[in-house]
Amino acid sequence: MPRICDETSNHNTASFNCVSPTKVRLSRNKCAKRSTAITKQTHGSDQVDEEYLRRKEQLRIAPPPTGENIPEWMRGGIEELYGCFNDTADIWDKKFGVDPDNPFYQTVARQIPTTRAKVDILDLGCGTGIQLEFVFARAPNARVTGIDLAPNMLEQLKSKFGSFSAQMRLVQGSLLDLSLGEDEYDYAISTLTMHHLPPEEKVRVYGKVRKALRPTGLYVEGDQSNTPEGEKNTLYWYNRWIAKLPGGNRAEWNYDITLTVETQKRLLREAGFSDVQLEWENPGRLAVLAAKY
Repeated sequence: MPRICDETSNHNTASFNCVSPTKVRLSRNKCAKRSTAITKQTHGSDQVDEEYLRRKEQLRIAPPPTGENIPEWMRGGIEELYGCFNDTADIWDKKFGVDPDNPFYQTVARQIPTTRAKVDILDLGCGTGIQLEFVFARAPNARVTGIDLAPNMLEQLKSKFGSFSAQMRLVQGSLLDLSLGEDEYDYAISTLTMHHLPPEEKVRVYGKVRKALRPTGLYVEGDQSNTPEGEKNTLYWYNRWIAKLPGGNRAEWNYDITLTVETQKRLLREAGFSDVQLEWENPGRLAVLAAKY
């Protein structure tokens, strides 16, 4: 059964006194929301689905917002982000693997020219390496630094890409805390990662990404996108609810802060990127942006 938690504040890590409610209802699809619009569950099964839900039911749950007019999906609280991915890593690809002709992932990878050169790539929120399958198909000699918050995701990536191990460096940690280096990479990519961050933290991370790129570098972001009205609603509930939870401004809860393409472009420019272009879009759902150093 999920644990609903009374929280005490610690800026870096939430601390909880948890009690088991007699009945907790939450959106069972929240953890998977980032993938449902683009994946085809070719490897899925009823057993995988059941196991996925069983593990989700063990996650920590923060209390729901208080007051009136609370949307139904919020009334059971919000699940932790770390466990959402770390505790399901070994079945993630079985549930959310993508087809090789997936246009979203293809577009992200296509910003990297086909080459046998040893280009340096930074993969932010690399997960189990679904995006890297597309990248290595174009740049088989790429040297990749992959960063992810969930160590079990990195273990899955390592086991999948054993033949590329000499070309890869995997780092476990938060993009908010890690130094990304300076003048080290030809490309930086992120796929379905940045929507977990509030706008002000995005700008800070984007600044670190730009610093990590060489002057000829390119940052490519594939992520959820929103309508203007949807963005307004998302930010309203973030400020009313999530931002008030411990770690709420540090992406410790699985709340999607999905913004419009125009807002995303503005944030990237605020971080110093010189030219930001929309490369592909499923309007109001997904978008791929490319930002020049």
